[in-house]
Amino acid sequence: MKLYEYAIRRIVLMVGVLVALSFIMFYLARGLLPPTTALAPFITPRMNDIEKLSLAQSLGVATASCPSFGAFSVQAAGCVVPLWGQYIGWLQQIVSGNWGYTLLPGIAGTQTTWNVFWARFPFTAELAIGASILTILIGFPLGIISATHNNKPPDHASRIIALGGYSLPQFWFAAILQIVFVLYVTLGGSGILPGSGSLSTTCGLCLANIGTIHTYSGMPMLDSLLSGNIPYFWDSLLALILPALVLSITSIGALTRIIRSSMLETLRQDYILLARSKGLKERVIVYKHALRNAVLPAVTISGLLVAFFLGGVVVIEDVFSWPGVGSTAVAAISVVDVNFIELYTLVTALIIVVANLAVDIIYAKVDPRIRYS
Repeated sequence: MKLYEYAIRRIVLMVGVLVALSFIMFYLARGLLPPTTALAPFITPRMNDIEKLSLAQSLGVATASCPSFGAFSVQAAGCVVPLWGQYIGWLQQIVSGNWGYTLLPGIAGTQTTWNVFWARFPFTAELAIGASILTILIGFPLGIISATHNNKPPDHASRIIALGGYSLPQFWFAAILQIVFVLYVTLGGSGILPGSGSLSTTCGLCLANIGTIHTYSGMPMLDSLLSGNIPYFWDSLLALILPALVLSITSIGALTRIIRSSMLETLRQDYILLARSKGLKERVIVYKHALRNAVLPAVTISGLLVAFFLGGVVVIEDVFSWPGVGSTAVAAISVVDVNFIELYTLVTALIIVVANLAVDIIYAKVDPRIRYS
């Protein structure tokens, strides 16, 4: 089977997975709650009971024969559409892009769920990209050093760093870094780095007069570069350092261990022994021959880590007051904003299945010997 045929087949399966997940999610979010919960994101303060009943009927939650909104609220016989019928109506709404109004505190009833989600997702994407880059830049060298110096001091130090970071609770490590770099390490009377938010002009290294930028992607760092505003980029970069560092340090353990074990196995192969007997430099053997064959398991872990980060890292966003979708999902849960939770879950699932497909395609590009059937 050719690679593009395999990709098409996987995309078809992905659609099936997402549909199945959406039904499970719909049942958990709505089948176990009163039917009025489904209306909350669509109701505005000025609606009367007649308008609310009409809305429930248009959304496929109330039957056309239901006499009043009060009867629907108490789930009178013949007033509530069966769950499968509600699911079909819900699918029609989300396909048209109608996710209702958000119930988030402070903006409830004034902004749509769709707009709020996509306004905050770029912040999560920026954090995920920064953490992914740091994880790869730290994890790959640690794994290689650990394998090429097996059971030697560099190997022990590498494993201590990797496993130590992997074992640290994220919220605790985040709080420690905030205390160190915001309270104790100061410059000009202020913490050297910002401890919260996606932009700060008050830290020791921050620039006070940064101006404004034009919104292209919603990611402050990228938009500041596109706008040619270097001071804004600098302050955005400083705000990203601590949350991205916490994510990377607490995630590199898995990547480092996979690279180490794969490299150790590869370095024991006969063709590596042959390369050494030919007098090739150790650098060439490690990076040209061994690493290329040991990198496949690391590609899997890297892809899953990126998908995990993009799904919104709730703890980190909450601790650092990062305005991404993860911290917003926590706020949505507290007010039972069902539509936002459903949108967040579906997008996260989509990111994960796309990441898995991308990993499989990268597999075939990295190792031409791989064939799909």
